[in-house]
Amino acid sequence: MSRPTLDRVVFCRHGETESNLGGWLAGSRDVSLTDRGRAQAHAAAAALTAQGSPVAAIYSSPQRRALETAGIIGAALGLPVAVVPGLEERRWGDLEGGAVPGDLLREEVPGGESLAAFQARVTAALSGLPIPADGQSPLIVAHAGTWHALCRWMGVDPDTLWPPNATPVTLTRGP
Repeated sequence: MSRPTLDRVVFCRHGETESNLGGWLAGSRDVSLTDRGRAQAHAAAAALTAQGSPVAAIYSSPQRRALETAGIIGAALGLPVAVVPGLEERRWGDLEGGAVPGDLLREEVPGGESLAAFQARVTAALSGLPIPADGQSPLIVAHAGTWHALCRWMGVDPDTLWPPNATPVTLTRGP
């Protein structure tokens, strides 16, 4: 008997960071939120609360920017945050700290993680998540790269390259 999969998730990219503001690639660097990023996280929590708190669990990347966003949302919803190794942003190697490259879906990067390895890492993390028994969706707080890996895992064509900071988006598994 195969393990059931998540059919619906709510995804929220972390709030604004100094790297977002400065237009440089953070990748595996552990940057924190700006004041605006924290305000965005509070707004995301308010949006989820206005929807009747449609999430049963919160799963976060271990990176500071995602954890801080998840913590703000979790406090507002009264839910603990589970840290999920594997949901971190792609490791961009020699490109980290520089300008954001034009091709974020390139297969290889110098000194970094291949797109295939990144997808495999995120897929393994997603495949291991507990499925809420009450029919509600989990909230996954992570990164733009994780967004693309999640969309691929769910069979959904992402409608944007950069999901907005701290804006909850519901994804339903494709055919």
